[in-house]
Amino acid sequence: MKRILIITATILYCAVMIAQDISQFKALNDSAFQTNVAYTSGNKYQRDAILFVDMLADTHPYYITKARREVLFAGQDALLKACATCPNDSVFAELLINTLGDLHDKHTDVIDLGQLEAKKLAAQQKAKQNIDNGNEMMSYKGDLFHYTLVPEQGVCYLQFNQCMDARVARNESLPRWDTMLDEMFGKMKEQGIKSLVVDAQYNNGGSSMLCDELLVRLCPLENIKMLSSSMRFSNLMASFNPRIAVAKQTWESDGHIDELYPIPAGKVGTGFVQPEVFDGKVVFVQSEKTYSSAGILMTLVRDNGIGKIVGTESSFSPSHYGEILPYRLPNTGILGTISCKYFARPDVDHLNDKSLVPDVTIDLSNKAQAWDQILSIVKQ
Repeated sequence: MKRILIITATILYCAVMIAQDISQFKALNDSAFQTNVAYTSGNKYQRDAILFVDMLADTHPYYITKARREVLFAGQDALLKACATCPNDSVFAELLINTLGDLHDKHTDVIDLGQLEAKKLAAQQKAKQNIDNGNEMMSYKGDLFHYTLVPEQGVCYLQFNQCMDARVARNESLPRWDTMLDEMFGKMKEQGIKSLVVDAQYNNGGSSMLCDELLVRLCPLENIKMLSSSMRFSNLMASFNPRIAVAKQTWESDGHIDELYPIPAGKVGTGFVQPEVFDGKVVFVQSEKTYSSAGILMTLVRDNGIGKIVGTESSFSPSHYGEILPYRLPNTGILGTISCKYFARPDVDHLNDKSLVPDVTIDLSNKAQAWDQILSIVKQ
């Protein structure tokens, strides 16, 4: 199926740091600071702190406004003072993280090379610990996704753990999400199952394509209100794509100073065929672990009235930042990622909400009890 959203896939920052080759991280250019006394006379931490603040102000969509940049730069002296006696890279990374303030953007973060392997091992151990070998319906089994038909309850349970499949990973040994969906909805139709539970409580993102493919089976594409997106042109982005530098100059020359560039809505591919739309009841499960592309799924479900959301309050903002750029600070080798796009939810009346509150709050720690509660909601 053709890609139907302009939204580019984003994944949790820690996974990016682990998965990407370090060579893909662009070193920040310090040529503009060679006449800056504070830069040339500073230690390696002070130098990279100056570059970091400048990059943050020039790249992140939050700092498109002058007033916010002024607040950021106002804190630079205190940061440089702390960096003067900084003992190691780990402490420096924490100082930079504290500089991020109230961004509420997990895609924008900092990590030092010394911690990279520790982060990788911790993520692997955590993934193993999260696998629950219990028999409860909602237990996490460590796979990408699976479904279970419960005909005696008239319910299909779909556990959607990662927005990843054979196509995205380019690994034919993995299952295909679209193929599984066709099979699942086909069996539901055969058995007259009219309720679907989509459990994304363990899903921290991946490719939004998979979410799109589920949504168009629950609501006609022509009726779905999508997120709108806008881009922040920056020097860092231009280092990845030189054409951005030209676009930035043209955009600003046309008078669009301190304005994000609105990205046109994506067009439906010529090969797209609207799948049969499921006309039953749908309940979605979210938790504080639901994030990134899975968070976009929940936002579109809510703003399009596609189904009821249960579980816990989200850790993501429905309108959010994304499309990460990986960078490296040249003096310390510290790595990081920063968002360059802003995604606005369709519901403009709740554009600035910091979280998505479920329609029904459910304690997800007790799987058996949570499943019983969901069944009662489905039957209402």
